[in-house]
Amino acid sequence: MKIRLRLLTPILILFFSVSHSGFGQEKIVNLTGKVQSLSNDVSDVLVINLTTKKTTITNNEGIFSLEVKLNDSIQFTAVQYLTKKIMVTNTILNTNMMLIHLVDNIVKLDEVTVMPYNLTGNVDLDMKRIEVKPITTASSLKLPNSNVPVMTHTERLLLEADRGKFVKGGVQLDTLFFFPIVGLYIDINVHKTLNYISGRTKTLKDMVSRDKNIKMENEIIQMFSKKNISEESGIPLEHIDGFLTFCLSQKDFAHVSNMANSFEVWEYLMNKSDEFKEANSFKE
Repeated sequence: MKIRLRLLTPILILFFSVSHSGFGQEKIVNLTGKVQSLSNDVSDVLVINLTTKKTTITNNEGIFSLEVKLNDSIQFTAVQYLTKKIMVTNTILNTNMMLIHLVDNIVKLDEVTVMPYNLTGNVDLDMKRIEVKPITTASSLKLPNSNVPVMTHTERLLLEADRGKFVKGGVQLDTLFFFPIVGLYIDINVHKTLNYISGRTKTLKDMVSRDKNIKMENEIIQMFSKKNISEESGIPLEHIDGFLTFCLSQKDFAHVSNMANSFEVWEYLMNKSDEFKEANSFKE
């Protein structure tokens, strides 16, 4: 009986020793790691412990913290990266730090040739094949007054103030007790007369003329720019506005708006620049 007890004692000691070693391998560690990439953002990368099903995500710097143990499988997933799996080793547990380099996920698409409306890319050929319909306008629809130019607000005010004739008269035939009589009548346009006497009509005409000049001045600046006019005419840039005002005040400026091309307008400006420089004592 004593011999049996002596044999069982070392067996029990060996069993407990092996069991203690096995439990030591199941030690859980709160592992800290960092995800790195050469190009893309490393934030919000999903980190999954496939063994325990626990998850976390990386912060703005790519750092994460996750509970792991030896031989756990850790997976890193993000749309912009290829999925990567890491096995937890003793080295990782001892250092308590994991550094992961992720590879960009480059999606390769098959080449696609887009040909809208069956175009070939050859302009001459496509122009012959495509039926170009005329643009729909008020004139093409034959709407009333479609060809009448659109009036500005000032022009409409002038039309209202100066509409009609000052005096309208005529002869009117009638009968009185079966006897024919002839009558004369005079119709005075009071509204137009008052506008003329008060000076409102003249003021509106000046405003219409001013608006036309401003529009023409803006068109000239868009065609040539103040800088080009200054460099070619020799007039300082800060005096170009005054030069254009000088041109607008000329009696022969009215025909400039009817010129066929910009070259004629340019010639007019250059000719007037000499007069302007002489009048203002500008030296080149």
